[in-house]
Amino acid sequence: MTKYKRFRACLSKRSVARQRSLNNCAPTAGRTVCALFYLLAAGLAASAQTIEARIRVVSLTPPRISVEGTSDRPTTAWSFRTTYAGLLGLGARFEQLTLTDAQGAPVQLRQLAPGEYEAARPAQDFHYEVKLDPPELDAAAAHVSWLTTERGILMLGDLLPLPVGRAKLQLTLPAGWQSVALAKPAANGHYEFAQAESGVIFIGRELRQQQARAGATEFTLATASDWAFADEDAARLVQDILREHERATGAAPQPSALVIIAPFPRQVRPQEWSAETRGATAVMLTGREPGKTAALAQLSQPLAHELFHLWVPNGLTLAGDYAWFFEGFTLYQAERAGVRLGLLSFQNYLDNMALAFDQSRSANEGAGLSLLEASQRRWSDTDTVVYRKGMLVAYLYDLMLRQQTKGKRSLDDVYRALFSRGRTGTEADGNMIVCELLTSAAGDPAFVERYIKHGGAIDLAAAIRPFGLEVASGGARTHIVVAAELSRAQRDLLKQIGYNELTGHGHKR
Repeated sequence: MTKYKRFRACLSKRSVARQRSLNNCAPTAGRTVCALFYLLAAGLAASAQTIEARIRVVSLTPPRISVEGTSDRPTTAWSFRTTYAGLLGLGARFEQLTLTDAQGAPVQLRQLAPGEYEAARPAQDFHYEVKLDPPELDAAAAHVSWLTTERGILMLGDLLPLPVGRAKLQLTLPAGWQSVALAKPAANGHYEFAQAESGVIFIGRELRQQQARAGATEFTLATASDWAFADEDAARLVQDILREHERATGAAPQPSALVIIAPFPRQVRPQEWSAETRGATAVMLTGREPGKTAALAQLSQPLAHELFHLWVPNGLTLAGDYAWFFEGFTLYQAERAGVRLGLLSFQNYLDNMALAFDQSRSANEGAGLSLLEASQRRWSDTDTVVYRKGMLVAYLYDLMLRQQTKGKRSLDDVYRALFSRGRTGTEADGNMIVCELLTSAAGDPAFVERYIKHGGAIDLAAAIRPFGLEVASGGARTHIVVAAELSRAQRDLLKQIGYNELTGHGHKR
C-alpha cells in the first residue's frame, strides 16, 4: 500500500455543511459543501414512474439540453426538482415543456410555478429543454446538473419528471465527447437505471477511466483534466479507503461503485472541494493543488468520508433522519480510516477532536438540543450540532468502548452489528436501531442517554480525562494533549488509536 504524507487536518481548514434532502433544503455554510443524496421514501418510490427518454446536448454556449420521452403512467401533474442542497429556483431551468397523450394528440397545460405544471388531461409523452449553467455557488456544483464547453455532470434526479423510478436513456453528445455512468450500459450511448433518482452521468471530452477491485467491490474511477497526481495514484487511494471501510464494517457496500474526480466548472482556489454520494456513485470536485503530495492530501479525507456513505446510509434500509449518526459518526470513521492508512497523524486525530468540540460549542441555534432533536430540526440550521457534536460523541464513544473492553471492541463492532441488522429489507427506524446497538455494545444505556438522547454542553476535560487525555490551558482554541503520566491501561488505549510512545507525540508540553 502506497503511503502518502500525512494530509493537513482539513476539518480545521473549513466548515463542511453536509446532508441535504430532496426538496427540503437549508442554506449551506462554509467554504465547501459535501452532501449525501436521499433516496425517495417507500411511499414515493411505490408511485414512481418508468421513463424512456432521449437526452441531447443542443448547445454548449449557452449550456442547454433537450429531453424528450414517455412515461408509463399518464398524469395531469408534471413537476421537476425545484430546490436542492440549498439551491433555490431550479425549476426556472426548465423551458418549452410540451405534452401529448397516448394517441399523440397535444395536451394543453398551465404553469403553476417554475417547474410545476398542470395538464388539461392525462399526458404521457413530453419534450422540454433545460438550461444547465453551473450554479453561482461553486460549492453547489457537486449537487446539481451542469454543463460547460469541456465537461458536465447530469444528475437524473433534477433533470427528469418526478417521481421517477426506472429510466432508460439515450444520450446524444457533441462530437468527441464520452459518457460514464454506473448503470447497465448498451451500445450508442444507451443506459438503463434501476433507480434514476440516484443516477449520475459524467460527460465530457477525453474522459479517463481506471477499473480496480477493493475487497468485494469493483469500482471505476472516472476523471478528466490534468492533475498533479497520476490516475493510478488516485485509484490506489480509492482502493485503500474502500478496503479499510470494508475491514471496519465487515461488509461490502455495493458490488460496484463509480468515483468521479473532476475540476469545478469554474476556476476555484486550490484547496476548495465539494462532494456528494448518490446511490453507489461518489462525485468529488476539487481545486488544483500544484504539488502531488498536496493534491493527494486534498483528496484523502473528503474521499474517506464520502466513500463511507456507500455503506452508511446508502447500504442500509433504515428509515428516519438519523443524521447525527450517518453524518457525525461518519466524520469520525473517516478520521479513523485516515489514521489507520497513515494519511492522518495522531496529533491530527486529537486536533480534530478539539475542533469538533469548539465548533459544536459555538453553535448558536440548537446548542441545547439532543442529537436526536437536532437531526429532526436540521433544516433550521442545526447542522453544526448534527455534524460536529455527532463527531465528538463518536470520538468519546469509541474511546469509552475500547477502554471498557480493554481493546477487544470498538465502534467498528457496532457497524458490523448494524450491517447484520440493517440489510433485512425492512425499513426499521434508524435512530432506534443505532441507539439500541450502541447501548448493547457498551452494556450500559448511560452513554446513549447522556450524549445522544439528552442535550446540553459536553464537559470535554472531564470526558477525556479517563483516557489519559487533557485539555491544554491557554489559547483561544481548544487543544488536546496526552497526559504527562499514563497508566498502563491508558497507554495501551492510546496506542490503539495511533499514539507513538517513543516519539511522545501528543504529550503535554
